[in-house]
This record gives sequence, structure tokens and C-alpha cells, in this order.
Amino acid sequence: MEELIRLRRELHRNPELSGSERATAKRIRFFLSRYKPHELYSGIAGEGMAAVYNGTEQGPTLLFRCDMDALPIQERSALPYSSSVPGVAHLCGHDGHMAMVSGLAVRLSQNPIKKGRVVLFYQPEEETGKGAEKAIGRLADLDLSPTYTFAIHNMPKYPAGSLVVGRNTFSAASKGLVVKLFGKESHAAYPESGLNPALAVSDIIRELLALPNINLFKEYVLVTLIYTRIGEVAFGTSAGYAEIMVTLRAFHNPDMELLSAKSIALVEASAAMHGLRVETQFTEAFPASVCDVELTSVLENIASEQNRKLISMEQPNRWSEDFAHFTIAFPSLIFGLGVGEEHPDLHTPNYDFPDTLIDSGVDVFEAIIRKYLG
Repeated sequence: MEELIRLRRELHRNPELSGSERATAKRIRFFLSRYKPHELYSGIAGEGMAAVYNGTEQGPTLLFRCDMDALPIQERSALPYSSSVPGVAHLCGHDGHMAMVSGLAVRLSQNPIKKGRVVLFYQPEEETGKGAEKAIGRLADLDLSPTYTFAIHNMPKYPAGSLVVGRNTFSAASKGLVVKLFGKESHAAYPESGLNPALAVSDIIRELLALPNINLFKEYVLVTLIYTRIGEVAFGTSAGYAEIMVTLRAFHNPDMELLSAKSIALVEASAAMHGLRVETQFTEAFPASVCDVELTSVLENIASEQNRKLISMEQPNRWSEDFAHFTIAFPSLIFGLGVGEEHPDLHTPNYDFPDTLIDSGVDVFEAIIRKYLG
């Protein structure tokens, strides 16, 4: 346990952003070298790594995934191991996720599996939604495609050590929509000589925010205004350019497809009505994480065996997880590990993953392994 705490705190002290996880990977490789995986692969979808432990008999492949990247947020804490990188910190608990998966390496080296194989996968670029989708193809190239995949996400506001499951869907689909409107600048004294996109911006924002209220969607959807810009800071110029950024969310993947199509249609219609040229782009797209029913049942049994509180969420998490790409490609399960009802929330400057819960995550993961692989 102490070495996992040291690893977690070292990772916390040295966070790296999405796509730049090189030193993180180096630290993990050094840790794993003491626990002798049968195979170790690096450079997966960037700095990702896969440590493989083989049984002596044929059996399924179980992949346990953790995420490696930190957030571009300034940490505000007096912890002795607080982030040493200005403006970057592990405020989503990915350091804890890595520690839990690394704990499996310790257990598997001490108590080898009898059959099949376990893949410990350290995935880069989760926060941008790029890592999982890229990694799945590379894992296939390496003959590491899993039979089943698993992931934990730590969850504040739930009792410490509890297991939190979705009713099929664990977390929402989301994507960013960027809208660019092109009109014509003019002198502010002669706005009639130009084409100012301000009215179109007003119409588009109002209509986008109203989309969730139309009776077309099967489950919850949300549109959130993130950013808008009209023209330049120049009192002598009437604007000729504008940008709008919104985030779309949906609990149901088909609803996200419909919400996306409706958003583009209304943007294009408004731009045409105002005589503007328009460009649209989707970015940071995450599907919904839809979990396998059989694997959820296995976790429910483990919760009972370990005398853990099991909580079934009434609704999926509104935030997104790029593990969703695994849930599309393979029978998969992502579930929550409660970190305390009074604990600071994810993505906030005072968040820190509780060291006391590392063993809890390892225990649950190991129980899954023993269920399938002996």
C-alpha cells in the first residue's frame, strides 16, 4: 500500500497535459519493472502503455484501463505533494486511477492468474476525448484486443468505498460545437454599409438553448453556452465576424445524433436568413458510456461479497468519459468508486484523490479477475 501511495503522490506532483504524458509513462514503466509483466508495450496512441500478465491456460482477455493526463487548472492546496507545474494539476483523480491499476501489477506478480490474460492499459489523452479511440486500433495491431474491458472513475459526493453504477449508461455523450459567422465590417457610423452578425448570434444562441425543450428526444439533453465573440474591441467599427461555442450533451447516443443534426440545421438556417456565410465544426466528441448488463451483474455480486454499498444512479453522470469508445467496441463496464460525501468535486482547485481508497479499487479489480480467470 505504501508504495502505491508514493507512486500516486509522485504522479500528482508531476502532472502532464493530454498528449504530453511522457514523464508519466516513464514513471509507470519504472514502477512496473519491479513486477515483471510478461509483455510491456509502449507508445500506444502517444504515450500509452500496456502491461500484460498471461495465464498458463487459454481464456478470455481482461483489460483494465486507467487515464494518464491532468487538467489545465491551477491547484489550490497546501499538500506536501501538490502540483509542481503551474496551471496543471491532477484534479480529476487520474493519478489515483493509475495507482489502482498499478496495484493490480503487484497482486498479479504475487498471485498469478491460471488462465487467459490481463492487460493493464495506461491511456493518454482522456480529457480531450482522443485517447481511447486511437488506442483501440493500436491494441488490435498488437493482438491485445480484449474480451472485456473495465475502468473505475472516482466519484465525490458518494460514500467512501461505495460502488456506483449506471442503469446501463454511466456517463453522457458530449461534444463541442463551434460556429463561425462571416458578414462584412463597416464604419460604425455607417452600419448599413456592412453586414453585422450580432442579430444572427442572438437568434442562434436563443434557439440552441431552447433545443432541449422540444419534444423530440428520448432522454435528457442539454445545450450549454461556453463562449461568444462579436467583432473587435474598436468603437469605430461595426462587426463583420462572430463566433459561438456551445457544448451538447445527451444520455442517449441516438439523441446526440439528433441534437447535433438539429443544431447544425438551425445555425445554417439562421445564417442564411441574415445573409451570412457560416462554418461549423464539432470537437472533443465523447459518446455515452453504455455498460454491459452481464458485467454490471458481476460487479453487483462482488459488492455483496465485499460488503460494499452499491448505489445505482437514477440518471447517468452529465460529464463524459472517453472510455465510452471501449463500451462501443467491446463488452465493457465503467463504474464509480465513492470518495466521500464531503469531498471536493472533480475539476475543482482543491480536489485530491484519497490515498485510503487505492486498495479498495485494487480489491474490486482483482475480484473481477478471479471471477473470470481464477
